[in-house]
Parts: sequence; structure tokens; C-alpha cells
Amino acid sequence: MATVEERLTTLEGRLHSMSDLRNTITELRGDMHGRFVSADQRFTEVNARITELRTDLNLRFAQVNGRFSELRDDVNLRLAEINARFDAMQSDVSRRFDTMSTDVNHRFAEVDHRFGEVDRRFGELEQKLDRHFTWLVGTQVAVLLAVVGAMVGAFYR
Repeated sequence: MATVEERLTTLEGRLHSMSDLRNTITELRGDMHGRFVSADQRFTEVNARITELRTDLNLRFAQVNGRFSELRDDVNLRLAEINARFDAMQSDVSRRFDTMSTDVNHRFAEVDHRFGEVDRRFGELEQKLDRHFTWLVGTQVAVLLAVVGAMVGAFYR
């Protein structure tokens, strides 16, 4: 077995190495604490930057939403104006078609009257041609009878 002095020397060596280990752990602890503090500061800075970006982004979205609202209101206003114009045009077109329909009906009545006049004139012309034909045939029959009578008279003379 080891003597007390050897044990004491071993223990002192261990204690001395433990002291170095303690110093190293303390340094490591300090270094880790510094790194954690640095990381915490960085996270705080990143969080602040993200909050700033989020605020800026929310502001920009609010602006875009405002512009879309303005655009939607403008489009709705213009559509209302277009609808009003179409309604006015529709009533104007309806009025014009009614006027044109009346005018077309009047013109067709005039055309019908003119065709009636043409039919009447053709009827008069037909009657006149019938009379002239009758006169022409009567004249030809009279001439024929006169010629035949002259020939008969010349034959019996």
C-alpha cells in the first residue's frame, strides 16, 4: 500500500490539477457567459430589426390597401358613370328606334300609296288599250267591209 505521504502527494497533485481545472472551468464559464450575452444582444438587435421591418411592412400594406380602396372606389364610380351613360343611351336609342319605326311605317304607307297609284294607272292604261284595240279592230273590220263591198260592187257592174 501507498504511504500517507504518497497519498498526500497524489492528493496535492490532484488538488493542483483540480485547481487548474477550476480555473479553466471558470474561464470557460466567463467565456460562455460573454458569448451568451453577445448572442442575447444579437438576438435583441435581430428582434428589433424584425420588429422594425414588420412595422414598415404593415405600413406599406396599409398604403397598398388604401390605394386599392381608392382604385376600387374610382372603378366603382366610373362603372356607375358608364351605367348611367348606357341607360341614357338606351333610352335615347329606344326613342330613336320608335321615331324610326314611325318614320318607316309612314314611308311604307307612302310606298303602298304609290303602288296603289301605279296599279290604278295600269288599270286606266289597260282600259285605254282595250278601247284603242276595239277601235283599231273596228276600223280594220270597217276597211275590210269597205274593200269587200267595193270588190263586190266592181264584180257586179
